[in-house]
Amino acid sequence: MRLLPLLLFALVMILTVSCKEGKKEAKVIEEVDQTDFKAMHTVFVKTEIEIENLFEIEEIIPLDVPDGETLVSIYRLQTFEGNYYLLDLDFGTLLKFSPEGKALAKIGKLGEGPSELLDYSDFALSKSGKELLVVSMSGMSLSFFDLEGNFKRKIRLKSQSEMIGVDKDRNIGMSITYFNEDFYNFETLDSSGTSVNKFFPFPKGMDAMLLRWISGHISGSEKGGFLYHEPANSVIFEINGAETFPKYQFESNEPMWPTDKKHQVIKYFESLASGQISFLTRFFEESESHLFFTWNKKKRAIAEKVVDYRTGVYDKSTKQTYITKENSLSEKMAGPMAVEGNSVLFSISLYQLLEIAEEPILKKHMVQIQKLKKEKGDTDSPVILKMKLKELE
Repeated sequence: MRLLPLLLFALVMILTVSCKEGKKEAKVIEEVDQTDFKAMHTVFVKTEIEIENLFEIEEIIPLDVPDGETLVSIYRLQTFEGNYYLLDLDFGTLLKFSPEGKALAKIGKLGEGPSELLDYSDFALSKSGKELLVVSMSGMSLSFFDLEGNFKRKIRLKSQSEMIGVDKDRNIGMSITYFNEDFYNFETLDSSGTSVNKFFPFPKGMDAMLLRWISGHISGSEKGGFLYHEPANSVIFEINGAETFPKYQFESNEPMWPTDKKHQVIKYFESLASGQISFLTRFFEESESHLFFTWNKKKRAIAEKVVDYRTGVYDKSTKQTYITKENSLSEKMAGPMAVEGNSVLFSISLYQLLEIAEEPILKKHMVQIQKLKKEKGDTDSPVILKMKLKELE
């Protein structure tokens, strides 16, 4: 999905939400002073490289979306035991696919019944529990399904949640937005739904808006904890139980939004909407050796567009950071990603793939692409690009 429509969407999402009475009080964790800390890794975004010199496409996996289902605007992609799970928020569709791209299961459905969801806000995959968790923002609920899509249970939430994750101990991490009466942005629950810890306080009375389509993300750390990026911040934190620390600090020789102004989200929105700053978008994933991320570069003086997506890689051992040079494939790889070993997976539409079929990185897959063009009737259906990182000096 393009940045400008997302910015407009975010602008109309400014709202206030009243919270219901909670259960037991969670432990609140004092915020790390971000004016005087040292992150484990400094990700300095500067060096640009051609995408074909950074990645090799190992495999193109077309997904066979069942008749009657729509899977177009992918919000999150996850993989487990070779299978793929993709969520389309616009149409409320969460589907499981085989390694070959065959549809295996639909997880949940929209409705008001005990096993149904008012909407899909996000999902998380518990590898240790072998279950899927789906959060409904409107319903203020969290539903649990097995990996075949069978409903297990549902719990009510005290606050609205827009993003969720699950750690190795089956604890649940949730972004509870800036619209809650506890004035904390992140909460952890145990597997029964009891609140455990709250992190990342924000000031009362701040002018807030939802930035979920632009900035902020929850993912899993390679150690089994949470990685969390607050909206409008340049730092990714790791959360393990009650411990949190700054893991990745992003820097650039181009203007970025100051960390000490992270709660001025409306001004942040205005800056990026006009192309004044470079910023980490809402997508990143960590492998054992690398951090993969999507970056939007500051608008160039002669450019008309404010969207300039690049794919970035940070090597944890060499401390080197690379982003792709401007190209049509990186622009289309702005959506969700997943890691599988040291390969990274991206989802784009078949239509987008056909548009860029002449790109050098796709040359050895030309026969397959032409075959897909002839055989696939629905070019809006997604394909997964499995990409291997090349060895760099």
